[in-house]
Amino acid sequence: MMLHELSTGVLVTGVGAPPGLGTVRSLRLADSELKIVAADLNPLAAGLFEPGVEARLLPAASDADAYRAAVREICKTHRLDIIIPGSEAEAAVLAPVAREWEREGLRVPVPDPEVLRFGIDKGLLLTRIAEAGLPLPRTLQPDTPADLDSWDGGFPCVLKPRCSRGARGVSYPADMATLKRDWPQTIAEHGPSLVQQRIPGGPETIYTIGTLWNRGELVVSTLHRKLQTNPPSGGAAIAGETVVDASLTEAGLAVLRATGPWHGLAAVELKRPDADAPPYLLEINPRMWGFGYLMTLAGLNVPDLLVRMLAGAEHLDGHIPSTIPPYAPMRMVRSWQDVAIPLDVEGIT
Repeated sequence: MMLHELSTGVLVTGVGAPPGLGTVRSLRLADSELKIVAADLNPLAAGLFEPGVEARLLPAASDADAYRAAVREICKTHRLDIIIPGSEAEAAVLAPVAREWEREGLRVPVPDPEVLRFGIDKGLLLTRIAEAGLPLPRTLQPDTPADLDSWDGGFPCVLKPRCSRGARGVSYPADMATLKRDWPQTIAEHGPSLVQQRIPGGPETIYTIGTLWNRGELVVSTLHRKLQTNPPSGGAAIAGETVVDASLTEAGLAVLRATGPWHGLAAVELKRPDADAPPYLLEINPRMWGFGYLMTLAGLNVPDLLVRMLAGAEHLDGHIPSTIPPYAPMRMVRSWQDVAIPLDVEGIT
């Protein structure tokens, strides 16, 4: 059964970044007749100009009431019944109303707010993982400058906000004097921050376990690693490859089981400096992972499975993979694509 026979239409948000953009492209590959509305707060977001989609603008998720009202209006106008949020901030705004909306026939694949918080607040996540006895870098969560004196994880260390996206606010103090100088500034600009042991290794040592859950039940898991980032010291991944490694997959699933029950999409980032070292937890991203489209090219279309799950299909056409799914070995590199757009794009003056 095709997706357009299971759903009246899907709203994909955050389409200016790889998770949302990859979701749109994956759904288009699964069923070209499925109605897809792509939305973003940026009128020049690349996903708004994908072939075969309708484009709409959304207010920033920081204004929760305005954001929710705009999402509801888009779904009502276009007769959509599924919403796939493309960013953590959007998932966090939708989580408190998701169950109420679902009773009205509007399905939002996000976990309950108390679970979603583990994908937003790294401090909360690391505390839970430490309680569970799972591997993580040595971590200090200081409340005052004096607390920094107890740092014993070596230098250079990692100074990062508890709540941030990508590499925003992350720095690598080389000594205690620099840490004490930078910590107050990081807090002033990004809020509460923590100090962590810096695990050796480049981007190729960072692995992502991507997962799809149906109210606490694992539907599928995937595994890939970064090959290159921009900048090379850490940032947006621009090349990656699929991986099959049962121990890494289980390490990521252990993190999610310790923080769940999850619903919808969640990705765990782990760093393993070499094959003999334990995989250390970096973070959870409660959304589609950036290389989700890599998995689609490798033969496992997770957005397709997500829509089928939400639509209540009993079989998923026989394509529910095992915990370690049979995706093909695949590498992908991101490149620029020049797209001509109309002169009268809404929101551009």
